[in-house]
Amino acid sequence: MMASQSAVHASPQALSRLFVPPTPDEIQDVRDDWASRSIDIDGFQLEATGLGPSNAEVHIISHLSEGERHYAAVRFPQDYQPGQPHAALILCHGGLVGVSVEEASNLLSTFPGQCVDDDYFILMPSFRGEILASSFAGTFISGGQPSYADRDVDDVRSMLSTLLVEYPDIDDARVAAWGISRGAATAMLLKVRDPRIRRVVNMFGFTDLSLPSVQTEAANIVNNGAPPEGIGRVIYETAIEPWLNGTLTLEEARLSWLRRSPAWFPDGLGPIQVHHGLQDLSVEPAHSVLLLDRLSALGLPAGEVEAYLYPNGSHGLNSLVGQGPRVEGFLCDLQLGPSGYCGPMTSSVAGSIASADYRGSASMTQNNLSFVVNNAPAGSAGMVFLASSSAYFPSGGGFVCVGNGALRVGFGAVDAAGMFELPIDLRPQNPAFASILRPGVSAHLQLVYRDIGNGSGNWNFSNGLVVPLLP
Repeated sequence: MMASQSAVHASPQALSRLFVPPTPDEIQDVRDDWASRSIDIDGFQLEATGLGPSNAEVHIISHLSEGERHYAAVRFPQDYQPGQPHAALILCHGGLVGVSVEEASNLLSTFPGQCVDDDYFILMPSFRGEILASSFAGTFISGGQPSYADRDVDDVRSMLSTLLVEYPDIDDARVAAWGISRGAATAMLLKVRDPRIRRVVNMFGFTDLSLPSVQTEAANIVNNGAPPEGIGRVIYETAIEPWLNGTLTLEEARLSWLRRSPAWFPDGLGPIQVHHGLQDLSVEPAHSVLLLDRLSALGLPAGEVEAYLYPNGSHGLNSLVGQGPRVEGFLCDLQLGPSGYCGPMTSSVAGSIASADYRGSASMTQNNLSFVVNNAPAGSAGMVFLASSSAYFPSGGGFVCVGNGALRVGFGAVDAAGMFELPIDLRPQNPAFASILRPGVSAHLQLVYRDIGNGSGNWNFSNGLVVPLLP
């Protein structure tokens, strides 16, 4: 969608109606809209393989998102070990035209080499209507109309779900998102909308499209014919132009900018790391300051929010001196929380490998941990075992990953989407669990599920989840 300057002018009073702070009902309307959107897992194709910068293996893949073919790149870890779980970083690009595979190399060049280059898959989605460029396979164009930080999130969620099926060595329990500028807004909204994203890095992303500076830019476009660029193009094409032309009602246009404004949805954003240059003329620092104020008001636990403001920094990664080690350290902390382990595992009769995941935290005081398994056979029954140690030996159609003395903690059913979930009571009230459930000990969890027809006993296993227990 290209900007077409409307001949209709709008008075400052008219534009101000668009930017009145949203009501609680409007915020809930956005949440309801998000909840109604499905995650597509369909149409996977491996389009090309090759070597990216630093001779890392790269796959160009595609899948269907809302019926349109969407492209992404998958960069393998330098120390990739087939059959073993590796963390993943979703790279949400900036700008409004597309992404190149080389962007991963640009990011990694700022890191000191603590973990990401060696151990992490890097997942690089293009966004709808934009290009994915590669040196070894040319350029691909994702279908659909540009949506700028709204439907972008739907495409990324669909990409992630598809890749977790097709690339079982991506650890479901260790996925983070990093974004720059427009991509940072996308990454933050992805974190809000998808519990599989464990932490997010915001590199000078816009957080509220109703800020005075955005309103000023919008008025300049509408009334003075200024070319829509950057954040001005985002607000103009997604809310103002459709409203002035009658394509959207006032209420619909308001919800349009609200859906793209993560500062209005701060409760799902931690852990988050924020970076912004104080000389940024493209996305003013007020975006990050407002976001930090909203996060502070939530009273989040220590370590949930990190913020770095750079006195001489501008709208560019290289101007934020010292950001690389800070970002990579924050991402490497994924290794300290719950993580998948054990493998290689075997696929079910249905053809997928059941993968361990979780919701909540490893805090025994909060006691909100749920053990989750994805990609198990829909409709199957399963049982969860808990142990203080790991193992790896064959049984049935798969492999046992929990060690000696494993105890049964519960059972349930796999839903129609292939997901199993069981709350884990971390309070060590049961004497049988006392030696396992205490701070400083790692609990090992695994699902055994019915797998009729595998020819080796009609049962199979997910990989394991190791949970370092916290007070």
